[in-house]
Amino acid sequence: MRLHHLEVTAFGPFAGTEIVDFDALADAGLFLFSGPTGAGKTSVLDAVCFALYAQVPGSRHGTRSLRSDHTPDGVAPRVVLEVTLRGRRFRITRSPQWERPKLRGSGTVTQQAKVHLEEHTEGDWTTLSTRLDETGDQVDSLLGLKVAQFCQVVLLPQGQFAEFLRADAEKRRDLLESLFDTRRFADVERWLVNRRQEVARELDDVDDHVKRLLARVAEAAGEELPDELAADGAMGSVTQMGDRAREQLADARAVAALAGEQHDAAATALEAATLVADAHLRRAALTARLAGLEAGADEHAAIATRLVAARTVAPLVPLVYDVARLQGELDQARSAAAEVSAAVADVIPTPRTGQAAPVPPPAALTALAREQRHEAAGLQALARDESEAERLAAQADMLERRVVELTAQAQFLQAHLDTAADRKATVESARDQSSAAAAALPGAMAALVATEARLKSGILRDALAVRHIPAADLVRTRIDAEQLARETWLRHRQDRLDGMAAELALGLQDDEACPVCGSDEHPRPAAATPDAVTREQEEAAGSVVRAAEQERARAQDDLAKLDADLAAATAAAGGDDPVTVLRATRDDGQRAAAALECAAAPAQQDVRALTAFGEEHEIWLRDSVALDEQVRALLKQAGDDRSRFADLRTALDAARGDDPSIGARALRLVAVADDLEALGRQVETAERLESEVANALVRAEEAAAARGIASLEQVLVEHGDDEELTLLDERLRRHSAELVSVREQLAEPVLAAVANSPSPDVTALRAKVRGAAQVRDVAVEAMATSTSRAAALSRLAADLERLVTDRAPVAECHHTVDGLARLAEGKSTDNRLRMSLSGYVLAARLEQVAIAASDRLLRMSSGRYQLVHTAVGATGRSRGGLLLRVLDAWTGVERDPASLSGGESFSASLALALGLADVVTAEAGGSLLETLFVDEGFGSLDEETLDEVMGVMDGLRDGGRVVGIVSHVGELRQRIPTQLTIVKSRNGSVIRQ
Repeated sequence: MRLHHLEVTAFGPFAGTEIVDFDALADAGLFLFSGPTGAGKTSVLDAVCFALYAQVPGSRHGTRSLRSDHTPDGVAPRVVLEVTLRGRRFRITRSPQWERPKLRGSGTVTQQAKVHLEEHTEGDWTTLSTRLDETGDQVDSLLGLKVAQFCQVVLLPQGQFAEFLRADAEKRRDLLESLFDTRRFADVERWLVNRRQEVARELDDVDDHVKRLLARVAEAAGEELPDELAADGAMGSVTQMGDRAREQLADARAVAALAGEQHDAAATALEAATLVADAHLRRAALTARLAGLEAGADEHAAIATRLVAARTVAPLVPLVYDVARLQGELDQARSAAAEVSAAVADVIPTPRTGQAAPVPPPAALTALAREQRHEAAGLQALARDESEAERLAAQADMLERRVVELTAQAQFLQAHLDTAADRKATVESARDQSSAAAAALPGAMAALVATEARLKSGILRDALAVRHIPAADLVRTRIDAEQLARETWLRHRQDRLDGMAAELALGLQDDEACPVCGSDEHPRPAAATPDAVTREQEEAAGSVVRAAEQERARAQDDLAKLDADLAAATAAAGGDDPVTVLRATRDDGQRAAAALECAAAPAQQDVRALTAFGEEHEIWLRDSVALDEQVRALLKQAGDDRSRFADLRTALDAARGDDPSIGARALRLVAVADDLEALGRQVETAERLESEVANALVRAEEAAAARGIASLEQVLVEHGDDEELTLLDERLRRHSAELVSVREQLAEPVLAAVANSPSPDVTALRAKVRGAAQVRDVAVEAMATSTSRAAALSRLAADLERLVTDRAPVAECHHTVDGLARLAEGKSTDNRLRMSLSGYVLAARLEQVAIAASDRLLRMSSGRYQLVHTAVGATGRSRGGLLLRVLDAWTGVERDPASLSGGESFSASLALALGLADVVTAEAGGSLLETLFVDEGFGSLDEETLDEVMGVMDGLRDGGRVVGIVSHVGELRQRIPTQLTIVKSRNGSVIRQ
């Protein structure tokens, strides 16, 4: 980093615009910031830091406004810095937040902070960014230093390093942690602790599983296990339980087999006795049944006699039934004729004597029917007149109803015409509203399109913000990898430099001059150590650094592109409004547009409706006049129809007589004719049936006489009911069959064999079988229990063996992780210094700082003092690794830095600051810091020490570095001719270069 040009306006104590030309100061290499206390020497450094990081160093940050109180109202504070970072020249313009007067009225308005980052390329300035966050990220990546690191290694505040020199280990750790990134080592510590907890939980889970499994083993075996039984020792006890269970199973199987044999023998004896007892019971039942069958022999003989008599008269039964059937049909025909005769009694002529009229013969009835049909045919013409009369009456009614309807329509039309003015106003209002909505709709749709675009941009913005986090993490990872590679390269380079004598010795030849001392003799050439670093290793490490730089640059470029896309999406979204707010705005726009669209939809229809209303109004006027004319015509036609109806009704009433209508009278006459014809047919049927009944009766009587039956009634008595005869016949057959079956069963050999033998005691044998079954069941249950116990113990033993095998690696892993975690935490006995891993890394960095600082302190103290890092704790209980001691070469004793005098403390602090700057620079990526500032502290030095210190400061100029000293010590103004003088006054400070 090299500063070129600084311009400050209305910043700090500077009321106007002040310019610092660092390029002019760089010619001398060493220059002095001089001026009285409070003039603003440190404010120049604040301006540099603000331009780079948008904040001022240390405790001054946030204490007051950065705008100068001497500046007139309305002048904006501004800092412009031109600086070269990693070979690229930039111009950074920043303005802090400030209060400006309102353009109108009184009061102030907050003006937000601004930034403008430019790069000088191809002879012109190109804008890179105007965003605060984007500029900050780019400056951080280019410098490789955070603001705290920059303030420590570039501005070199001596007061803080004097405090750092005398601080205890914990305070020194706070500063080192702010300068060196040890997060990855702290992450390793936390990861080991978390991993230890995870493995411990896994081991506890396995042990709990072992305990539960042992409890199941004890439950299955019915035995108690010791409470404090280790997993490894449990296998022996479980194996012994399994052996005992298998022995018990063998005994149970033998007892169950013996009990089964005894039960089978008793069951066989019971089965044989049961067969004999059943034969005895069956023979007794059959004997009793045979006696009962033989006792009913007389009753079944009478049944056989009854069946013989019924079979004798059976051929005569159909003849008797035929006579009865024909007589029934004759009675039905006579009854039907009597009913029809009663229906037409008023048509049949009656005798003058007053007696009931006999039924006429069929021919006379047919003639009467023809007369009735002839009269009915004559009424057909009058029926047409009756239909015409009904039509006229219905038409008159219809016309009168139509008159009523048309009158109502006329009244409705008149009412409609009366309200036409109000309805026309309503239609006009609807047309006006829809037309207004149609006019506003394009604007609403345009607003909706804009909100849709903002919503899409907001969604893209959030998606890019999510991608920004891993991209930023990747940049930090790439920076860490580059720093680690650079540290390895620097270590290889230093190791190679340390072994350079041996490397040069390899090229020495006899009688050739040494390139170092020029001697031709080489009595003791240096020998290379086994771990000496070669040129190839150093170059390979350098290649790794360059590759890491490229990876880091690519990651930063990707992050910059992502930042640009995110800025564009944020701008397109209208700011940082959440997507939910944008979506709600879009939804409101959609609803408004939809409402306008809905309201505008009937616009054209409303215009057409207004036009149609006028046309329809004219039609209503014409319809009203036409309705009046139609009502008068209908009333005249209805009167004519009523007159014709009255004339026809007089003639029809005379022809209808007592019947309700002409048609009803004609139908009645036709029905009477039908009844007369039916009566004639019934008379003919009755005469035919009388002849058939007489013939059937003669045939039946002759057949009965031939069989010796006195009368037809005796035939029915002796035959009886068919169903009763069937039941008697079935009863007789069952009795005969059952008698034969019982006799055959009694003759069976089994029943004959037990006729003279006693019945066995089956109850006693059954009790014996039940006793044997109980003994067998108890034995089988005991065997099943033993089988289940042996199988369960075998299965659980296998599970326990597998679980114990699986536990071994978990326990070993827990032991390893626990040891590593305690070692990393500094709590292990193996960690003699009681240092955590991150503390160890900080101790290594402090050791590098002490080595780098000692080189300069030896020169400042004329070889007397050097800083020594010690890893021993300050007390027996504190953690070591972060202690510094001062080695006094005059006494050979290490001293506490607090024992140094004021001037010695300044020298040690300055050396410590310079050494820390070297180490932090290497840690941050090895960026060359070509501009350094040393702030105050020189007033405590005597003349001789000041000479030594100034010699060291002169040495800092090697390689083109520019060093600025901030001090008001008068002697320095004599020693350093190139000066930047700050002059203060009531109107603010000014800079003179």
